[in-house]
Amino acid sequence: MYEIEVCYKIIFEAMLEKPVLKSIAEKINEYTGAKVIFVSGTGKILAYSHTCEQDGSESIRWKHVTFSDYKKFCQEADTKEHQLVLQPVETMGRLAGYVVILYSEEESRRFFEELGSVIGQAVRHQFEDVVKETMVLQPMREAILAWSLFHGKADGIQQTEKIWTGQCIEVLMLKKDIQEKNVLWIKEIWDRYCICEETDRIQILFYGLRAKNTEEIYQKIMEKKIGCSISEPFGKLDRCVTKYELLKRMSMVNGLENDPVMKREKEWSVQGLYTYTTPLFKEAGLSDYRLLRLLQEDRENNTELYYTLKVYLLNENNVTMAADSLHIHRNTLVYRLKQIRECIEADINDNETARELLAFMMMYDISRQDEKRQK
Repeated sequence: MYEIEVCYKIIFEAMLEKPVLKSIAEKINEYTGAKVIFVSGTGKILAYSHTCEQDGSESIRWKHVTFSDYKKFCQEADTKEHQLVLQPVETMGRLAGYVVILYSEEESRRFFEELGSVIGQAVRHQFEDVVKETMVLQPMREAILAWSLFHGKADGIQQTEKIWTGQCIEVLMLKKDIQEKNVLWIKEIWDRYCICEETDRIQILFYGLRAKNTEEIYQKIMEKKIGCSISEPFGKLDRCVTKYELLKRMSMVNGLENDPVMKREKEWSVQGLYTYTTPLFKEAGLSDYRLLRLLQEDRENNTELYYTLKVYLLNENNVTMAADSLHIHRNTLVYRLKQIRECIEADINDNETARELLAFMMMYDISRQDEKRQK
């Protein structure tokens, strides 16, 4: 059978390799045949033995514990396939995660329980690093539930959680724009919410809202000047993923002057549409947000550079014809075109570039017209 002293040596040697957790999982698996999984306090799977992939686990595939797998990974319950040891890892006075060991020999339980304890002590430093990067302190079950909602793994949540009634509003904040203390405002906005924290962002879902409450949410966030992207109210949980993807794209459109602190979905439909098509424009050779900068220039300086460029392109880059259409002097148009080139940093006389610019402008104008009709 297995010897715990041998495992001490294996773990010590693995601690000298990178990445540490992956090395420990693989070496213990080689010696004992047991599958080792390291799970953070938020449900993220930090590392695992490669043999775990043979089970076809959804959580292993996503590298995060899903809500449907919560009991399997975070509560000590044996299955038909495996015996399970669940060793909590605590750092800085709080639960930082678990060491999960799946093994087949029922008679070896005492050994694997001791092994779990040894591994848990050895990896405390690695888990501590993960805890330091975490801004939101919450129970693991709540963190896993929120992650599952935002990533389309909500099966069973609405049936299990009877609280999911009424309207929802989704909020996304970039970590680089906030400090830890800023997260405390959430409780003051609405008392029913869940939070999903990822490497570079925090997502919040306010739920159980009624029509009269939804505008209060927007108003309170505006008053507190919370930098975020925020959705319109919606009623079905399965729309969380769609809203999440939209808010991520909205958050990409930044760096422009006069950006609103709170980017609301209905007010950013055009920018959202543009970011959805950004990959296509990139492939075609159009750099990011150049025409948005042109629109920004018009707003700030009361110019008509966007309209001038559109007319110029519609007149097939003919200066004389475009000047006549705009009812301005030819030299005035030449000066404006110089300003446009400097602003968008593109050769507007290149045929391919001209077609790409005009295509986006048409898309933008149609979108803006639809928006006005809806109002």
